[in-house]
Amino acid sequence: MNSLTPLTQSTFAPFGKVIECPLKPSTTTLPTSLPTFYNAVPANQETALKFIDVTQMRNGYDAAPSNVPARVTMNMFSCFPRPMRASNPIDFPVEVKILERHPYTTQTFIPLGVGRETQGMYLVVVAPTLPATGKSPFERMGPPDLSKVRKFWAHGGQAVTYGAGTWHMPMTVVGEERMDFVVVQYANGVAEEDCQEVRLVPAVQEKL
Repeated sequence: MNSLTPLTQSTFAPFGKVIECPLKPSTTTLPTSLPTFYNAVPANQETALKFIDVTQMRNGYDAAPSNVPARVTMNMFSCFPRPMRASNPIDFPVEVKILERHPYTTQTFIPLGVGRETQGMYLVVVAPTLPATGKSPFERMGPPDLSKVRKFWAHGGQAVTYGAGTWHMPMTVVGEERMDFVVVQYANGVAEEDCQEVRLVPAVQEKL
């Protein structure tokens, strides 16, 4: 695995999108110079700033074998922290036992009730996809390329959208407190079309 790096839009671009506010925490009034990080426009009688189209949802279920239509779902996950072995919150080994993907939909994780760098931390572990190996629903889209796994750390002021079909580790929170996430995606209720998993035996264990 590559070394752990901060989650940014440029580093994560091959796998999806990062959503974060470009304003400084000290900004309490409408700025005179609008940020260019997103397309931003004044809103609500100039008491707010609207960042337009910060992420894009994708519904690819028209290509799913079952032809069962999908709908937007919004769930909430309460994720409990993994134990640390050292004072540095990212200096501990993690076992990557499972990678999963959602082949026909994007999936966005939105942290709740936490702020920026000092409040909440979670890991984003992703892998590209190898060429397809067969005709089954799993094989048709290819297994994960474990030689090119990427690891990022994200803070509570960042949401993340996994691109459709992106292999990723289930949400992993580090530190001392639980983090809650609203998760938005499409789903049609067909298990192998909504989520596919690969179990790594033996598990990949590395110090992040």
